[in-house]
Amino acid sequence: MKIICRWLYLQAILFSFLIQPIFSDTHQRSFIWPVKTTNISDKLSSLFGESRGDHFHNGLDISSINEPVLAMEDGKILYSRYKSDSPFEETLGPGNVVWLSHGRGYLSAYYHMKAKSRKNVFENLDLKKGEKLGVTGNTGHSSGAHLHFVIASHYGKKIINPLDVLPPVIDSHRPILGALILTIGENYTYINDGDNINLSQGYPISIIAMDRGEKSGQKRGLHGIKFSLNGKPVKQSTFNYISLFKGRWVNDSGISFDELFFRGNYYLGSPDLPAGYNTVTVEAWDYFEQTTRKEFRFHVNRINR
Repeated sequence: MKIICRWLYLQAILFSFLIQPIFSDTHQRSFIWPVKTTNISDKLSSLFGESRGDHFHNGLDISSINEPVLAMEDGKILYSRYKSDSPFEETLGPGNVVWLSHGRGYLSAYYHMKAKSRKNVFENLDLKKGEKLGVTGNTGHSSGAHLHFVIASHYGKKIINPLDVLPPVIDSHRPILGALILTIGENYTYINDGDNINLSQGYPISIIAMDRGEKSGQKRGLHGIKFSLNGKPVKQSTFNYISLFKGRWVNDSGISFDELFFRGNYYLGSPDLPAGYNTVTVEAWDYFEQTTRKEFRFHVNRINR
């Protein structure tokens, strides 16, 4: 009953904001980072739009433990859910979570917090920018201590890339592109420049690609990727926002998860490659438009099965 009441409360608050205008770009840039920590650039372990197996990652992950979680802007508690509210129920994916409404169409969410907030959703409490909501933790479906941070706009109709509206960070590395992967059933093979391969039909082709983080060992997702086949564009994808379109989540390029990712790698498609030499060109870039380009020229032998 408590969960149903909270959902109705959430819907009521959302409806009450429908007549308010959207923030200007100047106001957006007044948002602050939601974790009180040092070296924020080193602690961005996952970025917006990455693969999560069967869905897009809808926010930023900030590696942190026992550090204050802060309201990114003045706002009102819209929804909260803590294990201590219902100790005999399983903790959901977000773990201890708080959603804030900032008016004029903007919402923010703070996942995996450690301790129960002293604030309760039904208190309808107004918060100031920088006010403490809790501390970072590892609750819910989390494999390590961090804050998963989400920003929605247009009254929740879009989930936006937080890097678009938060103070800038440092990214000193270009994306890394590995080999192409040709998948046939449960088997796969790598395609490198200059290879010779045998094909009877079209099969999924994907690529190993990532953006290095500032901290050693960090592997983050791309901001954008572009595929071309034999000089013709095949697919281009960017991640400024995701939204629901005809029942599925798509990014601002109109591409759904299954169209962009194949078994965790970036997906070109399943082209029926002609016999002879073929060229696949891949361009990948990070949020700061640092770009890596790689070309694969390989020979295809067409065989009959």
